[in-house]
Amino acid sequence: MPARKSKATETTDDSTKNPAKAKGAKIPFALLAPYNEDVQLMGEWDGWKKHKMKKGKDGVWRIEIPLEDGDYEYKFSLKSKSYFADGQQVEIADPVAIELGKTTRDNALVRVRNGQISPVNYEWKHNDVPLVPNRDLVIYEMHLGDFCGGPGDVDDQPGTFKKAIEKLDYLTELGINAIELMPVTEIPGNNYWGYSQRSLYAVENRYGTPDELAEFIDECHGRGIRVILDVVFNHMDTDSPLTMIDHNYFFYGENPDGPELQFGPKFNFEFHDEALGLWPARQHVIGAMYAWQDLVHSAGYRFDATRAIK
Repeated sequence: MPARKSKATETTDDSTKNPAKAKGAKIPFALLAPYNEDVQLMGEWDGWKKHKMKKGKDGVWRIEIPLEDGDYEYKFSLKSKSYFADGQQVEIADPVAIELGKTTRDNALVRVRNGQISPVNYEWKHNDVPLVPNRDLVIYEMHLGDFCGGPGDVDDQPGTFKKAIEKLDYLTELGINAIELMPVTEIPGNNYWGYSQRSLYAVENRYGTPDELAEFIDECHGRGIRVILDVVFNHMDTDSPLTMIDHNYFFYGENPDGPELQFGPKFNFEFHDEALGLWPARQHVIGAMYAWQDLVHSAGYRFDATRAIK
């Protein structure tokens, strides 16, 4: 459903035409929505005023906003092309943000440091530690939310990256040299295994921040433990930002799988945008793989639902 408009979000602000009016470095924002109209950026930095974005020949809408160093929540407003909301104005989080908002997951969060976007600010300590080759892996599958119950844990609180670090020596004593993290990307609700995601890029807030995930992986590396991420590249949650932009641009209009494989909107890796020369679903998924590798140094992937991926 489209977000309810307020007086603040009905205002269009053109102050970015004169950067001298605002302080801070120009921070770029972008959204791939080649066939949508009326795409605007909204952020908490100016009371959620709307800033018109400009579409390039590559189908990406862009804008630069002067921002001082800090953490800011933001989102996009656009006219949906999805069959269930066609022509309606909707507000969505950035589908490629690595972190969603603290006040609501309908917003994305951008961290600005030294005048540029800095999604992960953790200083790595164990990049040079040699890790075991594939043939010698002893893998422990971990659901982070349930990895608790030891001394100092509270039974009704989920596990976190910070709490899991405290138990890594226990896993080392067991002979574990690799952890397969069940999905740690943003999901609907709070009690779920994580196999229907709102985002392929954003870290699940209840587990911790991207910096805390990086610290967890770094502490694993310091003990000679590789971290493999469990990823879901077949489908997404019904209310994910991508489904609201242009459902059939990224997903099948009708899921071709049998009833036992109907997990949610299914990525259409067969669709090629001839006009722009890109494969939208493939580009989104491959981008997520590179993001996780670059930002948090994942050492491999476990692909879920491979029998359904076409």
